[in-house]
Amino acid sequence: MYKRITGTKKAERLFTKPDGATMAEIIELTGGPQYNVLKKLEAKGYNIRKVKEGNATRYFADTPASESFESTITSNGTVTIPKEVRARLHLRSGHKLRFVVENGSRAIITPVSRRLSDLAGILPKPGKIVTLGEMDEAIASGAIARYRRAATGDKR
Repeated sequence: MYKRITGTKKAERLFTKPDGATMAEIIELTGGPQYNVLKKLEAKGYNIRKVKEGNATRYFADTPASESFESTITSNGTVTIPKEVRARLHLRSGHKLRFVVENGSRAIITPVSRRLSDLAGILPKPGKIVTLGEMDEAIASGAIARYRRAATGDKR
């Protein structure tokens, strides 16, 4: 099935080509100027260069060394982590992050991974110690009770 390419995507492809593009070329292809595409590429970490060619300006969007994303700090000091970052780092609600500030001007954010040894001691000691035989009996009686509920249609 044919998928239509938006004017924004067309403009983005032209700006990121080695030859770049003038705004006249972008208007011809998309039907209008696409300055917003330049802003979006810049926000993603692309280096935007402008070269004057007579009366026109040719724009080049040079690929960033690594992908970057932007977010805004709210008045309460909270930040929304962009969806792409959450997906790549497998982050979910409740996960912890570590912030390291380098040279006073650069922050590195990494997910805090939990080790199995971190979980030691989180459960209280059992009140009663049971044997393996008692565990087997409890499992068997639970299985029998479940079978009886399924056979009789009892929802309890």
